[in-house]
Amino acid sequence: MTRHYRRERYLKKIRPFVDDTGIVKVVTGIRRCGKSCLMETVADELRKRGIGGERIVYLDLERRGLRSVRTHDQLEAAIESRLPEDAGEVTYLFVDEVQRVEGYEEVVNAYRADGSFSVFLAGSNSYLLSGELMTNLTGRQGLDVPARGQRRRARHVGGDGVRPGQGVLR
Repeated sequence: MTRHYRRERYLKKIRPFVDDTGIVKVVTGIRRCGKSCLMETVADELRKRGIGGERIVYLDLERRGLRSVRTHDQLEAAIESRLPEDAGEVTYLFVDEVQRVEGYEEVVNAYRADGSFSVFLAGSNSYLLSGELMTNLTGRQGLDVPARGQRRRARHVGGDGVRPGQGVLR
């Protein structure tokens, strides 16, 4: 089990939805802000609850062996090859950097609609939330994770995080 920086504030927000198979949990944020660590921490908590590793499917699409997954068919094949033989209980599906896959929404919606998958997605704001991408993803709950220290900077600058003459801190 890997040790992660525990972002308890965000874990508290996502925990009520962990077992919900009716919604897709979407974690967004800027690059290197801790989205992957947050999802890995949720997966670790599932293991601590006694959920078997075969029921936790974690795909990091930036890792070796998965970097070539670019189409919805390739994504579905990558997921299917990792699913447990007996599908009697909920399977927890984590897909990190999902915005790399064209048409991922179709695949994700199919697993959500199945009713036996608790689906988690993570990706960069600029890709995941742009244009029509998210309009095709039904039944979702979003969580935006700012970079560590961003809230502290916002308090230092001002309650709203805006300096005179500048836009909102991102």
